[in-house]
Amino acid sequence: MTQTCASIFGSSHKFSLVTLHRALKNIQSGKIKVTALALPAFLWAGDPPGMDYDDDNMFEGMFEGYLLERTMHHIFTSPSSAYGGETRATCTCNAALHGMTTVEAAHIAYGCLQVRFGISAKNAWSEIDGAFNYQEFYNNIMDFIEDSPNPEWKHELLKAWNV
Repeated sequence: MTQTCASIFGSSHKFSLVTLHRALKNIQSGKIKVTALALPAFLWAGDPPGMDYDDDNMFEGMFEGYLLERTMHHIFTSPSSAYGGETRATCTCNAALHGMTTVEAAHIAYGCLQVRFGISAKNAWSEIDGAFNYQEFYNNIMDFIEDSPNPEWKHELLKAWNV
C-alpha cells in the first residue's frame, strides 16, 4: 500500500505512513481523483519510485524509473531480461517481430501505460479506470516528450533508451 501511494504521489510529497494510508483510502473512495494529467512517481528514478524527483529540474531522472526500465526490457528484449539475468527466450520477442529496432517516444509512452496498468487494481484491460483515462495518459506522455521545451533533453532521453 505504501509503495502504491509513493508511486502515485512521489517522494517530493513527504508523507507519514498514516498519511499514505489515508491517501490510499481517499483514492479508493473517490475523494482523490487520480487522472491522466498526473505524472506518477514511477516515471522517475529512485527507491522508492520518484525518490530522485527534483522540483527544480523535473526532467532529471524522468523516464528512468525501475518499473519502466523493467517493462521496456520486457518489451524490447525478452521477459527474462527484464530482471537483469540471462535471457531464456525460446522465441523472438514482440519488438523484433514487429520491426521495432529503436525506442521512440511512442514506445516510452506505451511502456508508461503498461506500468500504470500493472500497478492498478484492474485485472482486465479497459481504456477507463475510474477517473483515469489510459488513452489520455498515453497522449500526455507523447506530448510531453515530443513537445518538450528542452530539445536537448528529448535527444538525450531517446539516445539513452537506444544504447
